[in-house]
Amino acid sequence: MVKSIAASVAMLFLWACQNEVAEVKTFGEQENPEPTEVQKNLTLTYSDSAFKRLDLFAKVAENYPQLEEPEMRFPKGIKVEFFNAQGEPRSRLRADRAINYPRKKFWEAYGNVVIVNEAGEQLNTEELFWDEKEHKLYSNAFTKITSPDKVIMGEGFESDENFQNPVITKVTGEIYLQDEQIP
Repeated sequence: MVKSIAASVAMLFLWACQNEVAEVKTFGEQENPEPTEVQKNLTLTYSDSAFKRLDLFAKVAENYPQLEEPEMRFPKGIKVEFFNAQGEPRSRLRADRAINYPRKKFWEAYGNVVIVNEAGEQLNTEELFWDEKEHKLYSNAFTKITSPDKVIMGEGFESDENFQNPVITKVTGEIYLQDEQIP
């Protein structure tokens, strides 16, 4: 009788401890998952082929490798400085929030997004997408590009990742700036 009870209890524990693989996987993909790593005052330098490509600064970086599509979130904003092959600053980006999808090589930036390039052109928008594989920046939101001689506004834009050749998708306004001469 004692052996029977012990066997029943053992079977109960084994049965109670079984988990379906799908259940375990979905546990890590909760609607509001917790980050597995949090970094504060992050400074990250990215280089490629012995050349410094960018410096990234963030007050908070949260890592979520447990998600089906792993991501790194920057809930308190980012500042990024991009460099050319000579190591000189090429452009700067700032945003209130950002998400990096390292496996897809894709970035999203939101809230007061500003990019300034070495030509002095400035982009302002509320959302920005950077496809590292395609070397392309784009947005579908209202966008304003200010250059030394004009301001162009519209819905959405596309550019190379260096913000060297920006094009507003649906232009809604264009203002030419001139120095007015007083006679």
